[in-house]
Amino acid sequence: MTETTMFIEGDFIEDVNGIIFDVKGFEHPSTRVIAFPRYIPHKEGNRVRKTDNRRYVKIYDLDKRYDYLRECLRDYIIYDSVFDMKLCEVPKDNIVKHYKPDLKLKELLHNVEKLDKVEYLALKLASTISYEANVPLEKLGISGSIMVGLHKDNSDIDIVVYGTRESVKVADVLKHLFEKGVLSSFSEEQYRNLYVFRKAYETMDFKTFIRHERRKIFQGTFQGREFFIRFIRDLKDHKPYGYYRYRNIGSATIRAKVVDDDYAIFTPVKYTIDCMKIIESKMKYPIKSKELIEVVSFRGRFCQQAFKGENVIIRGKVEAVLRNNEISHYRIVIGGSPKDYMVCEDFLK
Repeated sequence: MTETTMFIEGDFIEDVNGIIFDVKGFEHPSTRVIAFPRYIPHKEGNRVRKTDNRRYVKIYDLDKRYDYLRECLRDYIIYDSVFDMKLCEVPKDNIVKHYKPDLKLKELLHNVEKLDKVEYLALKLASTISYEANVPLEKLGISGSIMVGLHKDNSDIDIVVYGTRESVKVADVLKHLFEKGVLSSFSEEQYRNLYVFRKAYETMDFKTFIRHERRKIFQGTFQGREFFIRFIRDLKDHKPYGYYRYRNIGSATIRAKVVDDDYAIFTPVKYTIDCMKIIESKMKYPIKSKELIEVVSFRGRFCQQAFKGENVIIRGKVEAVLRNNEISHYRIVIGGSPKDYMVCEDFLK
């Protein structure tokens, strides 16, 4: 892979060991890609790749991913001075394949007669969204297990929408597709499974969880199949690696009002906030509440977690954001720990 190859959210990469990683975010060092192991070759794996019959197991839990890295891929754990933390960074020289959702969708489109039922339904959902939102199919992609040929009969569908304007159009039409019954919300049992899968029980009760999740338009079922949609902003909206530098100053629990939710559907997700109170602080040094102006997460589960005008309670890692070695502002990052959360105050009453 060359230094100019673009690696973005939704892409997967495969290294020389056959390990498949999911790419995180848009900011990557010139010779490495920030990505985490998703599918691991294993002789007793319950997933079989069509192209070579190689067996894989899936790991999704963040702690288990780091356990695997420490045990098997220590060289990939790098202290990144830009993000001020240890990350999994795959050397570009070790990458043997780059999986892209938009190319996978084109592949399915050109091989309709050879698709299995999971692939066919994924293509049908993407085509439906494209038609209803009047967005070119080229602006959509199919990620996840389908993209790498490791899906099972019960696998869900992972759709990617590229472009800020296109994403807004799709988000708007999804509401109507739910109203028309083309798409369906999860059942209570499916929400319960999601609650357990995400370990949300560590931060909130099920009633609070489901009140948040029912408002999200990027997840549900299509003809009985679970789907998740990831929205990607225009590449020009993302700053290059190193433009900003981040310094971990500890953790905090805060009370804030959401003043801007324009990026609530996108991954990474960002909310502009007015921090009204720092409830609990484990920071290296004190900061004024008004200096904390945004919430960021690299995990799709925090998309549409809150909306403009809502008061929220947030627990996460506090970072100083630096530009040219001067502090620009502070942000709170959620999703790096199972103890992190963002909860609407009204849902706690």
